[in-house]
Amino acid sequence: MFSAIGHSRRRDLVSVLAEGDKRVSDLVSELGVAQSTVSEHLGVLRSAGLVESRKDGRERVYSFDPAPLRDVTDWISRLESFWGERHRRLSLLLETIDTKDEK
Repeated sequence: MFSAIGHSRRRDLVSVLAEGDKRVSDLVSELGVAQSTVSEHLGVLRSAGLVESRKDGRERVYSFDPAPLRDVTDWISRLESFWGERHRRLSLLLETIDTKDEK
């Protein structure tokens, strides 16, 4: 998952697709890159399960699926909670030290 979202162009694609379904030609136009580049990055995102595609005539339409990111967001939330608690404890300790120094 981190590899899939680690590239800035793929994050750009995810951001555009989060706004709504897009044809490959729309993505090429919006991002200003070659179709082969868009297709390559969409392949990586599709392998990670972040995008789905369907055929519409001669073109493919891509949509964003946020479900695979839930594991990542859950993990980050746990880390935030852990570090938030550590920060709170450090603040209390520093307040105690300051109070002792004032006496």
